[in-house]
Amino acid sequence: MRALRLLLATVAALAAGLLGLAVLYIAVAAALALVPLGGRAQQVAASDPPAYVCATLTHTDIVLPARDGLVDWTAVFPDAVPVAFVPNLHVAFGWGDLTFYRETPSWADLRLRTAMAALFGGGPTALHVVYVLDPAGVPGCTRLALDRAGRDALIGFIRGTAALDPAGRGILAAPPGTGTHEAFYAAHGTYRAWRTCNVWTAEALRAAGAPTALWAPFSFGVMWPLG
Repeated sequence: MRALRLLLATVAALAAGLLGLAVLYIAVAAALALVPLGGRAQQVAASDPPAYVCATLTHTDIVLPARDGLVDWTAVFPDAVPVAFVPNLHVAFGWGDLTFYRETPSWADLRLRTAMAALFGGGPTALHVVYVLDPAGVPGCTRLALDRAGRDALIGFIRGTAALDPAGRGILAAPPGTGTHEAFYAAHGTYRAWRTCNVWTAEALRAAGAPTALWAPFSFGVMWPLG
């Protein structure tokens, strides 16, 4: 009986410690996400194509035209390109833990083991590439004011995240889904509690000269500085 009480006390202490760490993480994340880092002044021309950040409650994606004068993403990431011509085709980019991406297509599929492995396991990461329609006017999507230099920096950041073959094409990390317009490409970097998918988005925006938060592990920290 004494051993059982000791075991229960130990389990309770561990649970309390983990809860305390979670509360501390959320508090620090919320505080630092409210500290703005201003971007540079953008010299946007009327001819500059739009860029967007689209957010859900937990995740953010960068959305760019599939082709413009600086890059043809359909040549870099060809595996999910629609076969038929799509006017004003765009492509959404997100970064994260490959296993979490594949095993958690919706929050109903979330498992504690998968989440903990993503935060602390140091597994392979992926660039999630989805070909989409123009997100203008879509709830949760904010247009970015980026000039040519900003877009060029953003494109360079995304290219630098992906593991590319000698021809400059993305390397598939998993077979593309049948009938879908999304694919997972091998990526650089390790997903951690302090470098989440949203931190990656914020880093990309910072490279482009857009306003960001000091630290943005949650999606609201990415979106509010954009106005």
